[in-house]
Amino acid sequence: MQLLTLSQLREIENQALTKKEDLIARAGVATCKWITSNFDKKNRVLVIAGRGNNGADGVATALELIASGYKVDLVKLFKDSTSINQNWFDKFAELKKPLVKLPSDLTKYGVIVDAIYGIGLTHELDVETASIVQKLNMHNSFMLSLDSPSGLNPFSGRVLGEAIYADATLTFIGDKPGLHTGDGLDYSGDVHIIDLVELDEYVIPSAMNTTNFNQMASINYDELVRTRFNTNKGTYGTVAIIGGNKGMVGALCLAGRAALKAGAGKVVLAPLDKKFLFDPMNPELMVQSPKQVIKNLQAFDAVAIGPGLGKDKEAIEILTKLLDKIEDSKLLIDADALNIISESVILKNKFREVRHKILTPHPGEAARILGVTVNEIQDNRFNSLVDIADLLHGVVILKGAGTLIYDNNQIYINTTGNPALANAGQGDTLTGIILGFLAQGISALDATRLGVFIHGLAGDRLMIRNQGYNGVSASIVADEVCNVINDLIYGELFNS
Repeated sequence: MQLLTLSQLREIENQALTKKEDLIARAGVATCKWITSNFDKKNRVLVIAGRGNNGADGVATALELIASGYKVDLVKLFKDSTSINQNWFDKFAELKKPLVKLPSDLTKYGVIVDAIYGIGLTHELDVETASIVQKLNMHNSFMLSLDSPSGLNPFSGRVLGEAIYADATLTFIGDKPGLHTGDGLDYSGDVHIIDLVELDEYVIPSAMNTTNFNQMASINYDELVRTRFNTNKGTYGTVAIIGGNKGMVGALCLAGRAALKAGAGKVVLAPLDKKFLFDPMNPELMVQSPKQVIKNLQAFDAVAIGPGLGKDKEAIEILTKLLDKIEDSKLLIDADALNIISESVILKNKFREVRHKILTPHPGEAARILGVTVNEIQDNRFNSLVDIADLLHGVVILKGAGTLIYDNNQIYINTTGNPALANAGQGDTLTGIILGFLAQGISALDATRLGVFIHGLAGDRLMIRNQGYNGVSASIVADEVCNVINDLIYGELFNS
């Protein structure tokens, strides 16, 4: 499903106005139907309505609930109103029911409907409204937000000072990307799309970048399916991973193990720490010097550089030589390799010319690449993602809650993963997974999308198995990756 931009939604609203379709009335009916399907009449409802169309949605909801026999209190939060908003309050006045002030005791309400601000909010909440939001968040009533939790920008995923913590969000017409990344994942609760119109009957203007969810159904991973017996390790690709400076060879090993688990036929580790001879936990991992790897790049189907690389003089020299010789080989760049490039105009220019590449920054690395703060990255993850791609080219991942992937005007929001993956080494494991897929012939975009999806799914399965978020280390995730892949590709074969 494509996620809609603010301008697209505004255009749909304008067309609905031309068609004389009352979207506010429809929102009230749909919200009432959702509440009556989930809460009986014993639950008193408090509707808190703002000054605009979102507030009008709340008033329409209150009218429908009262008509359905529910006990409803309506708060008009602001003195001023738009004309449309006031028209709906006038309809409520016809019931001869008084408006109420925000109660000090909210415990008598089973449901609170948040209709304060909708999708058009662009400024931080004022002090008084922020204080009200804080008060609402302190109570245990079920919080239902209409279109977007008030205070959350549903297109960037940024909280504008304070925001409602919703248990569920009914978002109208179409889904919004910011509900599914960054702060949106914490504040939106369960997101339900309410189809107020038949989108097929509307002309939706194209967006500069199209946003969709990252889902298996749209990823081409045919190359992973092993249908022939007459094969060998060379059939499934050879990869090299450069990194592992002194004290950081663990990052290199994690990436190498994950590449093996993802199905690469042969994995070569190229450590900067010359004392590292082999991985006793995975003796299948071969070891060469970085110079050997760079000298024989044609022997590798894909190369990664960054896990445990460090930023010393030797690391800079190796990265520079690799960029000089990489030519048409597939390159994945991560961690300190990204940090080194961010500090050098010369290396940025060299890197920009590499044809087949994947960048995997977390918000801190993204901030260094763009020369901004981490908060600025997180305030608009979508723009940051595209800015990195415009600057350095290639397939770009912006890691974090609701990891984003970008290539060729397409943005994908990942739908797997959980807080259990918030520990050291997960980025190295992800690098290895993607590299293993590249080795087997999947395109850079499909390998990236599949790698991010399966890494998150492995974390989800381990969290469920552990019955909690602790202890899901990067090495355990690497082991789980092969189980996830086998289940996805061969599950029907072995379970039939």
